[in-house]
Amino acid sequence: MTDPRRVLIITYYWPPSGGSGVQRWLKMAKYLPEFGWEPIIYTPENPELMAKDEALLQEIAPNLQVWKRPIFEPYSCYKWLTGKRRLSLQPGFIRDQTGKTTLKERAALFIRSNFFFPDPRCFWRRPSVRYLTKRLKKEAVDWIITTGPPQSMHLIGKDLHKKTGIPWLADFRDPWTGIYYFKHLKMIAPTLRRHKRAEEEVVREANVVTVVSPQMKQEFLPLNPKRIEVIPNGYDQDDFVVEPVTEAGKFVICHTGLFTRDANPDQLWRALASMMAESSDFAQVLRIVLVGQTDGAVKQSIEESGLGAHTRFVPYVTHSEAVAYQKGANVLLLPLKKEPESKGIITGKIFEYMAAGKPILGIGPIDGDVADILQECRAGIQHEFEDYEGFKDTLLDYFDLFCRQQRWENSLPEVLACYSRKNLCGKMAELLCEE
Repeated sequence: MTDPRRVLIITYYWPPSGGSGVQRWLKMAKYLPEFGWEPIIYTPENPELMAKDEALLQEIAPNLQVWKRPIFEPYSCYKWLTGKRRLSLQPGFIRDQTGKTTLKERAALFIRSNFFFPDPRCFWRRPSVRYLTKRLKKEAVDWIITTGPPQSMHLIGKDLHKKTGIPWLADFRDPWTGIYYFKHLKMIAPTLRRHKRAEEEVVREANVVTVVSPQMKQEFLPLNPKRIEVIPNGYDQDDFVVEPVTEAGKFVICHTGLFTRDANPDQLWRALASMMAESSDFAQVLRIVLVGQTDGAVKQSIEESGLGAHTRFVPYVTHSEAVAYQKGANVLLLPLKKEPESKGIITGKIFEYMAAGKPILGIGPIDGDVADILQECRAGIQHEFEDYEGFKDTLLDYFDLFCRQQRWENSLPEVLACYSRKNLCGKMAELLCEE
């Protein structure tokens, strides 16, 4: 039996960090050994945790090597400048009902956009390259993998690849300059050119580039990658052994995860209010459950639609608990962003929603990658944000299933199986072996 080949995975997000950013490579590290690869994780010792999920630590194999080094991040200065204890450095995240920003916040965003390149994790780049260059002389690996965002991870990989000659795979969970919020960053022209140049260098110099959606691949092709492949996010069947969180006698429409103002489906709330007015039976059983951080504008829109008494806001929960809520719902809500870039964004949540076996109400471009997957797997229906009548028709169909106590049976298990984390990890392993 041959010894497993070794791969160094450079990632900012690693347990106990929670949220969506940690899932992809936590699951890859879980399954890579089954395909003859030994993963080694390199991650910050003291990252700024936007969300914490201690339960994810249980998914790390006891023999997995995790190399850690301290990181300096300018968040303490940012918090001092804005006067906020909890915040995100990306626009479009959680704000109050007004959506207004202060002069200090706008100044801080300008500083973040132009003085920390390519992101506030930039100070980890040089010390990481020095540390890893020295360590890899003693502990050789066959591949280096970087996953971003944050894009600083890719710059570490690029430097390390040049110094050591070790093959390098750059994995993009989201676009770089094509991400929806990039255009909202207050960048001066030289900074924007610097981002474009760095993005092109990473895509061109990596031995392999992986992306999570077909449209992301099309965006990167003009940058002349040596090889680029689509390996989407997926679901881990092991996560679905939890008991569902249910509400007896209620027709539950559930959303899990971050719910931002630019994903607010105001026409959906209007459609639900209309259905309540038209049917007392519907009004008696409707329950909207929003699990995780919800923007103040979304809450206000729900209240103004008269749905406040029918809505339950659940604070941030662990990944396992979020899955339990998904399994207990009657309809799973999947709004994208009101941004043109949403066509090429495939949120990892869609695969977990499908694995939960409940119908999905997608909201966003009907000619985008998410709509294609919903159609491919027969897992739900996608509507544009303004499709008031479409929302009512689809919800009436789903409500009819609820009233007749029938299970959702339209999905295609054999197609869904292609998106299992284990299957996708096998494709990643094949890709490494081919190069």
